[in-house]
Amino acid sequence: MGGGGGFLPHRACDKALGPQATIRHSRAQSDERTAMRPIKPLALAAAAALVSALPAAGQVKKSDDHCRPASGVHMVDTSAIVTDEFLTKMQEVGVSTVARYYDYENETITGKRLRPEELPLIARYGMSVAVVFQHNNNKAATFQDWRNRGPADAREALKLAARMEQPQTSAIYFGVDGDFVGPPGRGAPFFTDDVIGYFEEINRVFYEENVGYTIGVYGSGETCFTLIGEGLAGFCWLSHSHGFTGTQDALSAGSWDIQQYLHGTCGGRAVDFNEFQSPDAFVGQWRPGD
Repeated sequence: MGGGGGFLPHRACDKALGPQATIRHSRAQSDERTAMRPIKPLALAAAAALVSALPAAGQVKKSDDHCRPASGVHMVDTSAIVTDEFLTKMQEVGVSTVARYYDYENETITGKRLRPEELPLIARYGMSVAVVFQHNNNKAATFQDWRNRGPADAREALKLAARMEQPQTSAIYFGVDGDFVGPPGRGAPFFTDDVIGYFEEINRVFYEENVGYTIGVYGSGETCFTLIGEGLAGFCWLSHSHGFTGTQDALSAGSWDIQQYLHGTCGGRAVDFNEFQSPDAFVGQWRPGD
């Protein structure tokens, strides 16, 4: 998505109209949404020029193959607290952005939740931070409970963003860590309307709190296509699960802002490396202390 240049942050809650004029969640609209959804997402900045340079669809990039100096990756995501030793290795690899998690205090993995003391350490290495909210976002039940989880997750994310002094010119991603979004009639247990409802609630809370953060989505190609098409997200972080619905299409079209590689080990821990459309692309990251 080339820095999200073609999308407006949380557009579904356009402040000129108010949230109630634009939030449209209704299970009765599912078939209509699917019929009206474009085959491809909106045009992305510089995507057309990049398509020919993309690897063939189906080619899987592995984090283990990039644990080496100047490997060409742009971002690492980790569910553990960063250390000097780890960041030294990431600097050697060529990482410019560290992605960490927002989560509740009862984090699903010990150390997963970003700590304030990590920020000055990351800044000392000249790196930026990207954040994604996830708390059991790999379970369909999270999205089936969208009326509660959407507002609660949005408020927790905003609370943590304030604590971290995250600038409102940046983004907060929310995870859809499963093959939960797809067209009806394929026999798969999709939860498209529930995911849409979850993001509508996040947009509503961001609107009511009058914040400027862009909402991003981590997930499948179809999840990105759907939520960006609905005006509910402005950045796409494409999951490494290439078998998920629409992901091969997104890879072939270059329709992503961040592409995640398969899990690996580097710097003494489990990591996922990621790439941007270009080294200087803006994907909602921010520099602590700026």
